[in-house]
Amino acid sequence: MNKQLLGMGMAALAAIFWGAMGSAGQYLLQKCGFVPLDLISIRMLLAGSLFVGLELFLNKSKVFAPFRSVSSFVQLLIYTATIIGTQLTYFVCIQYSNAAVAGVLTATVPLWVMLFMAVFQHQRLSLKEILCGAAAVIGVFLIVTGGSLKSLNVSMMGLIMGLGSGLTGALYVILPQKLIKQVGSGTVTSWALLLTGVAVTLFNHFWNESLNWSLGAVLAYAFIVIFGTIAAFWLFQAAAELIPSDVAGMMETLDPVSATVLGVLFLGLTVNIWELIGGVLILATVVVLAIPSKHPSLYKHKRGNGS
Repeated sequence: MNKQLLGMGMAALAAIFWGAMGSAGQYLLQKCGFVPLDLISIRMLLAGSLFVGLELFLNKSKVFAPFRSVSSFVQLLIYTATIIGTQLTYFVCIQYSNAAVAGVLTATVPLWVMLFMAVFQHQRLSLKEILCGAAAVIGVFLIVTGGSLKSLNVSMMGLIMGLGSGLTGALYVILPQKLIKQVGSGTVTSWALLLTGVAVTLFNHFWNESLNWSLGAVLAYAFIVIFGTIAAFWLFQAAAELIPSDVAGMMETLDPVSATVLGVLFLGLTVNIWELIGGVLILATVVVLAIPSKHPSLYKHKRGNGS
């Protein structure tokens, strides 16, 4: 099979798994009494432990590199904080809205990166980037209002957390770049996932909670851990070795698409034409921004955080 086609298929499947993870998370949050921290602690502990174990086996010489200097360890802690922020805002957005809205708003990561580069690195935006930013704002407006100014389709908390997920996702892309170049993305991300699980567990003693572990809840959580985190992460990392980052970024737009389809089929989600147009506008900006330009760092967003 052609490597390009295989890589695209793997990236697309990873994105579909992430979208389905959002839908499974919505079921647990809205139907089974789970809270967002419940969806972060256990899965990050399991996924992080597995990936660190693999790093010990495959990359023994560098696996403890993030702990060999104070500077590297601080950078790792900052990276961990961005993952916690991205995860928490994403699942709180789902809790107060739905997985489709969370997926679309989280997809604004490249737009936040673009804004940070303009404000803090004083890089001039191209006409393409300005138009993409305007289209994304219009898209968010249509999703939130459903085309009517009389009421909001999305709660204010859902909107704030969804945009916050995009914002923290941008920090997740920008802040660890120096450490990743020194140590490698696999090692850094594996430790960050494990530390995320440990940190969240300190505040979320899931073993003391009376969670509704029905058969549906067990299957949904198992899907989140196995397919939505471990398999999706591995598929996307493997795909990144076969295809350019801009193509992988385009494949990620299937995340909110799959969440929307699953929401309509299984969770009673309804979408009007204005919300659909808004979602298409936002995802279109992601695809357009994924086309290489003078700001290549915009398009190196890899979904190592599992959201």
